[in-house]
Amino acid sequence: MREWLKNVQELVEEIDGCIQDQKGEPLTLSYLAGKLGYSEYHVSKKFREISGMRLRDYLRYRKLAFALKDIRDTEDGILDIALRYGFSSHEAFTRAFQEAYGVSPREYRRAPRPVVLRTAIKPFDCYLLQCGGIGMADSTQDVKTYFVTIPRHKFLHIRNYESVGYFDFW
Repeated sequence: MREWLKNVQELVEEIDGCIQDQKGEPLTLSYLAGKLGYSEYHVSKKFREISGMRLRDYLRYRKLAFALKDIRDTEDGILDIALRYGFSSHEAFTRAFQEAYGVSPREYRRAPRPVVLRTAIKPFDCYLLQCGGIGMADSTQDVKTYFVTIPRHKFLHIRNYESVGYFDFW
């Protein structure tokens, strides 16, 4: 199982790298399966088993997350952004965007509001599995501790089922 956690993490990094760099490489199941050296069926089955979602849905949500940032932060046309992230038309992009975020890209650009982004999944945690990485025990830096007194406050409970762990949530 640990091997497949690493493989899925490699897939996630490859997906984000291809989307961010816009290398023009085809981001398909066959391309990703070829990177790992397994069949398309086996990769998609294991990805769904570990992440809880289909690979094509994850791809679409990650592309939409990057596109949302471009819509918010740039003045590029919506069609240009849609084509940049691999959508076939303005209509297909608008339909997917509205399904994911409940608002059209044009409305979001006019009045940005908080939306739930599909963040990169992290199924492989080298610290928890103790198979690599630099933990606090291996660190060469000094750990400084101090205490701060804060005034009393009320506890706010926030429930988020999409986060993988504590740090992913925050």
